[in-house]
Amino acid sequence: MKKAKKIYFYLQMLGLLILLPAIANAGDTPEIPDGWSDGYVYANGIRIHYYHAVPAPDKPVIVMVHGVTDIGLSWTTLTWKLQDSYDIYMLDARGHGLSDPFTTSDDGNTLVKDVVEFVRVMKFEKPILMGHSMGAATVMRVGAEYPDLAKAIIMLDPMLYRFPAGESGRARSTGNDAPPKAPQPETQAPDRLSVSMSGPPETLVAQNNYSFDDLVATCHRNSPKWDAVDCRYWALSKKQYHGAYTDKTWQAMSGTMRTGDALAKIPVPALVLKADASPEQRKANEKAATVIQKGKLVHIDGAGHNLHHDELKRTVEVLKEFLSTL
Repeated sequence: MKKAKKIYFYLQMLGLLILLPAIANAGDTPEIPDGWSDGYVYANGIRIHYYHAVPAPDKPVIVMVHGVTDIGLSWTTLTWKLQDSYDIYMLDARGHGLSDPFTTSDDGNTLVKDVVEFVRVMKFEKPILMGHSMGAATVMRVGAEYPDLAKAIIMLDPMLYRFPAGESGRARSTGNDAPPKAPQPETQAPDRLSVSMSGPPETLVAQNNYSFDDLVATCHRNSPKWDAVDCRYWALSKKQYHGAYTDKTWQAMSGTMRTGDALAKIPVPALVLKADASPEQRKANEKAATVIQKGKLVHIDGAGHNLHHDELKRTVEVLKEFLSTL
């Protein structure tokens, strides 16, 4: 009898072990990719969190800066395509991911200084800076305002117009990092959640409480071209976002995107990738890019604002062609 109970107990344990992976994968937030690590530095008055791809100590350094409401891991599928040839670091911007929140003294220069101080604290020599959306504006300004810092500047779908004086960017932003406003969670279907970049703390914290699985479902529904990995890290980024709780914070974030004539002032090789657009908009973009001293603009056919997710293969081709010239 005792032997039979023991056998039954072991069979139960075996069944549990078999089920554990499935249980763990159901609704679990994703871990960082194999071979990657993460860490913090104290720079420009806060802790800045970053992810480090598979180390490549003898390769050129790339520092990646994401857009509003994203995190460093939002670069994952692109980084996988580049990490054999480059030593890649992906920041969580202030107010995003695991980095510290904004402070009352922050302004439109703060995120630019964060990148500069991160590079200096890490003692990188002439890294390549790559940014998307708000991150693209950030590295554009770093390239113009700190001309000796970087080896090259790569900008994924930055805005190529200047903000008029006093404009915050809230009304005219065309980026798709997140829609401008979010209804309360209880009014939304589980696969149709919207995410706000700014708003009352109660609204933004409510977004952090969205179900991870519902966020993933929303991503798949809204962005069917994205890799499943991109959707899982997109979902994680929305649960971790702690950005613009006040109008002053929003002014600091949006002020980063007041690029003025920064594109024309970048002295190092520069690449602008733009989303697909109408013939008229393409001409406008190309005209705006004529100010680039060393480099070019390339439209990614079939891609939206998150072009490195929508058309990863083509994005990688253009990036590798540019990087091979450095």
